[in-house]
Amino acid sequence: MHRFRTIGLGLVAAAALVGSATPAMAAPASPAAPVRPAKSCPPDIYYKVKSKKVVSYWVPGTHFVDGKGGKVTGKVERSWTKSATLEAGAEASISAVWASVKVQVSASATKSNNVTVGHWYEHKISKRKYGHIRYRVIGYKVLFEKHQTLGNCKDRFLDAFYGNIPTTREGWKYWETKQP
Repeated sequence: MHRFRTIGLGLVAAAALVGSATPAMAAPASPAAPVRPAKSCPPDIYYKVKSKKVVSYWVPGTHFVDGKGGKVTGKVERSWTKSATLEAGAEASISAVWASVKVQVSASATKSNNVTVGHWYEHKISKRKYGHIRYRVIGYKVLFEKHQTLGNCKDRFLDAFYGNIPTTREGWKYWETKQP
């Protein structure tokens, strides 16, 4: 009985194959995976921040030195503006890179920082030392990369350039030396 069942199933399977064979099956087999259309992306120019370094943009006329010992006092006596700039020859504008700056550099980045008159500062100097103070706008030296997205979604490097980006942060810096 067991042998009959095995042979019976084999005959049924063979009959199913022969019965379903039609001229349409003689045609070439279709590929295993469906054909996908080629990738396409809208062409685009974008900017990446490759590196950034915190820097001080010193306000002219605000470096004061005093000592040995005692105190050093300073005052900002004229207004000054530090604007965001890109190095000469960069084929970009501040407006073009600005979205990258705000996201990848600092939320406190600004296109321009205007220092006003009247900031006073006083600091005690250690014995036998000279005290220095200087007013600054804190910012970043940024290395930008310009890239292009091609129609086939590949990325192409176009250019690299530096930018000087001020922030809204500013203030006095104090340090001491053995010599004036």
